[in-house]
Amino acid sequence: MKLLVAAALALAPLAHAAQDPLFRQKGDGAARASEAAKDVVRASEWPAIPADKAATVKTDIARLRKAGTPEMAEQAEAALVAAGAMVAPGLITAMGKERNVEARLRIEAVLDRVTGAEHTRLLAPHFADKSRDVRTWALTRCAAFPDREVAKGAQDALGKARAALAKDEKLEGGETELYAAALCATAAGSHEGLDVLARTAVADWGKKGVESRAALAGVRDADSTKFALELLAKDARKQKVAALHLLAGSGTQ
Repeated sequence: MKLLVAAALALAPLAHAAQDPLFRQKGDGAARASEAAKDVVRASEWPAIPADKAATVKTDIARLRKAGTPEMAEQAEAALVAAGAMVAPGLITAMGKERNVEARLRIEAVLDRVTGAEHTRLLAPHFADKSRDVRTWALTRCAAFPDREVAKGAQDALGKARAALAKDEKLEGGETELYAAALCATAAGSHEGLDVLARTAVADWGKKGVESRAALAGVRDADSTKFALELLAKDARKQKVAALHLLAGSGTQ
């Protein structure tokens, strides 16, 4: 904490960064999140769909995708949400096939409502799904529920996302997937995506600061502090502001 105060005082022109409510959050929040994660019972399999409901679930997923009217979409969403986590596998499969952006967003919205912390290890295999949309959603979803057991999968996804962008820096959806993988890996305790979150802190903290700040709690340690301090030493003002955000999220002093 002394280190953060000293840095803020030394960077008077950047004082507004320290007024960010996310910046003012301390380690207590991270500790509470860690304790909460310990209480989660991670599921080992998805709930089975009763035989007499299988046809209805299939129909509702089709209605959600096609949704000729807003009312149809709302009805399908309500029915699927009411059914709960058992519909997740079917929705994930549908997402991987869906090419209509609006339909895919409807699928994601339902998945966000029927999945939670208990499902991280069921979602982790989808980090390697053949669909970039599925990979990105699964990584983003798991990042919201820190689980160190998914770190290896997130690191692998991060490496593949980097390699894909190295081959084609304009790859559609590539940067989004890279950020999702970095977010998930960081939340799970890996330092491999810190450079990606640092770039995000420079360019897009306003939109992504809340989720980035939450993920950084997963790597609150000396290595993360060192990384942020090295960024703080840079000359560019935006990098210094980004460093303060990183220190607030993962610094130890």
